[in-house]
Amino acid sequence: MTNGWRGRLSGVGLVLGPPAADLSVDDALERAVAVAVAAEAAGIGTLWVEEASADPPARVPYEAYSMLGALGPRTCRLHLGAAADGSLRRPPSMLAKIVTGVDVVSHGRAALGLDGDTDRPGDADRLGEALEVCRAVLEDTHPRVQGRIYHVEDAVNRPSPVQTDGVPLVVFLAGTGPGLGALAAVCARSADAVVVGDGPGGVVDVLTTMARDEVARRRPGARPLVLGRVPEGTGTPDAVARVRSAGADGCLVGVPFPWSVEGIGALAACW
Repeated sequence: MTNGWRGRLSGVGLVLGPPAADLSVDDALERAVAVAVAAEAAGIGTLWVEEASADPPARVPYEAYSMLGALGPRTCRLHLGAAADGSLRRPPSMLAKIVTGVDVVSHGRAALGLDGDTDRPGDADRLGEALEVCRAVLEDTHPRVQGRIYHVEDAVNRPSPVQTDGVPLVVFLAGTGPGLGALAAVCARSADAVVVGDGPGGVVDVLTTMARDEVARRRPGARPLVLGRVPEGTGTPDAVARVRSAGADGCLVGVPFPWSVEGIGALAACW
C-alpha cells in the first residue's frame, strides 16, 4: 500500500463550518476555493465541508457533495469529504455512489464520511453494516450485502472510483453515551480513520478502547487513524498541539464562516 490517503489524512485537516443561510452560491464557492487553495499551499491534507441547512424561507447556499465536486477541479492534492453530522441523510449505497463521483472528478481524492453516535442504542450494528455496504459498492464488481438494516443486491457502481488505495472510510464519532466500546470495535475492524471530538481526552479514550479490545482488522494498518477535532473558533496552534500530544494521528480544525484564510499556514506548521 502506498502512503496515499494515509499521508493526507494524517496531520492537519480543515472543516468548513456552516455558512450563512442567505449566502449566494457564487459567494460560497468563491470563499471555499480560497480556503482550499490556501490549504494546499500550506501543505494541509484534507478539506471537509459541513452539510448546509436552513429553515424555510431561508435559502440553502449549497449541497455538500456538489460543493466537493466543484472543488475537485480547482485543487490538486487535497482529499475532499463531507463531515458526517449524525443526520443520516442518505443510505450508505447512495452515499458511496455520490462519493465515487467526487473521486472521479478529483482524480482520486475523495473521502467518505459516516457517523457513529454513542448515544444511539445499537448504533454499532448500523455503522458496521453501513461500512460493509459502502466498501462493497466502492470496490466490488457486483456488490451484494444482506444485512439486518441495509441490503444491496448487484448494486453496480460505474464509473468506479479511481483512487488506487481505495476511497478511505472515515467515521465521525459523537455523543457521550455508553456505546463507545462497541463503536470503537466496529471502527477498529472496518474503518480507515476515526474522528473524535472532546479534545485530547476523547482521543485518549478511543485509543485506549481500541487497544484494549482486540478485533480482527479488515483494513490496511494495525488500526484506523485517529483524528482529533478542534471546534470552530478554537482552532489555535496550541489546541492542535494538545490533540497531537494525546496521540492523535491528525486533527481536523473548524474554520468558522466566513471562512477566512488567515492563520491556515500557522495551523499547518504546528503539526
